[in-house]
Amino acid sequence: MSGKITDKKSVRDFLVILEAKGVRDVIITPGSRNAPFSISFFKHPSFQTLSITDERSAAFFALGMAQQTGRPVVLICTSGTAALNFSPAIAEAFYQRIPLLVVTADRPLEWVDQGEGQTIRQSKVFSNFVKGSFDIVQEAAHKDLIWHNQRIINEAVDLATKTTLGPVHINFPLRESLYKTI
Repeated sequence: MSGKITDKKSVRDFLVILEAKGVRDVIITPGSRNAPFSISFFKHPSFQTLSITDERSAAFFALGMAQQTGRPVVLICTSGTAALNFSPAIAEAFYQRIPLLVVTADRPLEWVDQGEGQTIRQSKVFSNFVKGSFDIVQEAAHKDLIWHNQRIINEAVDLATKTTLGPVHINFPLRESLYKTI
């Protein structure tokens, strides 16, 4: 890997697991909360990463890419209502059985329902149109919680790509600082 990557352990583990499972295509929409993903994916040589400004366009681009290649595509957005713009493409992926790994960066859990900007209830936001919804444990430091996050990521990738294909959602609550690297 060239350059520095995020200091967020859960994001680093996500990249390692995706690389090991052969996932290569990533679409990211710009945002601050998802900066740890942008910083890491764009510097990693194993991933073909594109940035598409509009979330709805990005989601349909990812859908078309996965449809044409038959391979899972990772689709990442920042926190808040940005995620809701992914919904039409996710519904299409669900009914067409197209593998998408939908990642939403989220505000810290304690900020939800407190009137903070770009903060909505993101956990299970796509539940009617995904094969599974997963929430990463925020800032996991204990080895059991790290193992839990790694298991969730593995399970999500497998669910999207094994037997009946389809979209899966993983919500990553991330605390600031979002731009620190190692």
